[in-house]
Amino acid sequence: MREEVSEIGMKTSEEIIQFGKDVGVDLSFNTAGPGFRAVARASHDDSQIIGYCEGFLRPGGQIIHLDKMEVFKKAVDKAREENPEGFKNGGNILGVGLLLGYLCLLHAKSNGLSKAEFLAIDDEEFQHKRLVRYYQIMGFKVFRYVGEDVRNIPDRLIWGGCGTLMGEDVMVLLAKWTKKLFGSK
Repeated sequence: MREEVSEIGMKTSEEIIQFGKDVGVDLSFNTAGPGFRAVARASHDDSQIIGYCEGFLRPGGQIIHLDKMEVFKKAVDKAREENPEGFKNGGNILGVGLLLGYLCLLHAKSNGLSKAEFLAIDDEEFQHKRLVRYYQIMGFKVFRYVGEDVRNIPDRLIWGGCGTLMGEDVMVLLAKWTKKLFGSK
């Protein structure tokens, strides 16, 4: 499937960071060894963190492990209130999370990784359902539920909890997200 995905129109990290600025979000991306962290701040107040995404490049494999993403609703609401003309929620309905994720996937692509995996943690039923729905809208496929039985111990050790394991090809996600952010350009 990877051969079917075109890189035409795909954006660079610099273009995503500029796009973020244009919609009121300052994005940064840092690495430490295989670990990475993308942070979104309100462009009108750089002390105001709106959200972040972190994870690591799995050693010896082709997988980017997207460990945690948080977008703080109160911070988004505050940025919108304080900067109504400049803050545009990340440029689309999926918001800041899509910008953070795009930066992380570009990092995976630049390191030759082809797969992205994420665990929609199941610590509250309502929130778990929202996470699964959100990541499916973003293009992730459900692989399986990681539960509490013995056969799931390896996955729980990797992910740190129970939830729905989701994933997709990095290039497929980047192509979908480019369309979501920039249309069919």
